[in-house]
Amino acid sequence: MKKVVLLTIVCLFMFGNYVYAHTGLKSSNPENASTVTEELSDITLTFETQIEQTSSFELQNANGETVAVNNLSIEGNTMTGSIAEPLENGDYQVVWNIIGVDGHPIEGEFSFTVDVPAKESSNDSGQDSDQDVTESTETEKSNQESTEAETSDNSEVDGAKEQTETKSAEEEQGGGSNSLMIGIVVALVIVLAGSVWWMVRRKK
Repeated sequence: MKKVVLLTIVCLFMFGNYVYAHTGLKSSNPENASTVTEELSDITLTFETQIEQTSSFELQNANGETVAVNNLSIEGNTMTGSIAEPLENGDYQVVWNIIGVDGHPIEGEFSFTVDVPAKESSNDSGQDSDQDVTESTETEKSNQESTEAETSDNSEVDGAKEQTETKSAEEEQGGGSNSLMIGIVVALVIVLAGSVWWMVRRKK
């Protein structure tokens, strides 16, 4: 009888250890000791067996401060929680507490590191934008100066052309006046010569 009782106790002890060993953490996202290089929105823990709804986990930063986790949900052997705000770069630890199939509470933990590359600051973008605006303004100013210079050159050419045309017109007008005067003088000379010739002939 004693042997039966002893054998029963040993079997229960072995079976209890077996259940305990297969109620631990199977996998997680992020994985233990991993480095996260993209913004993390959820943490997921998957266990070897189904867990009770009273199970939970807590996220802590390198200073041991608790980081808010929202919408904790449990489905079968999976427990998921949403991170309220983007995590800063640094080391983090997840401490979990579950109730396994044997009804006993089990605790555990794992850690990960966040190393998300910094985004370009808005100041750099603003400087690039200001530089583009300055370059654009200088280009417009240069184009405007070139246009004004061309307009000035064209005005000077047009003015010289007008002066030349005016001078030519005056010369033509002057030439016409001279021709008219010559014609009048010749006519007077002819009339005078005719008058003299007529008087001489009359005396005869």
